[in-house]
Amino acid sequence: MEETKKPNHVHVTVDSGKVVCDPHALPATGRDVKLKFVLKTDGYVFPNEGAVVVSQPGLQFPEPSQTVPPSNTIATLLDRNTAVGTFSYTVTVQQVSSGQLLRVDPTIINGD
Repeated sequence: MEETKKPNHVHVTVDSGKVVCDPHALPATGRDVKLKFVLKTDGYVFPNEGAVVVSQPGLQFPEPSQTVPPSNTIATLLDRNTAVGTFSYTVTVQQVSSGQLLRVDPTIINGD
């Protein structure tokens, strides 16, 4: 049974060494929301720091992302969502066995 997607949630997977975010362009819903990134591929975790980094955070993303222990398969990011715009960000995952870091650059869409 396929898991229902929730608002402000991104499913992160690794397929043949490529990181994929679903949705790739995340529409943020609500003000002062915690965006949640859920890593769904075994053998990978989010690094303790810098799992989700917005290129130009400004006032919309005032805090660094937080990786949630103990599994490190969830990361959160506060989005003020008070200004309309599209924000580029980088998601970084780490392969547990090798320590290799893999990245992808999707977007967050803040709306009114």
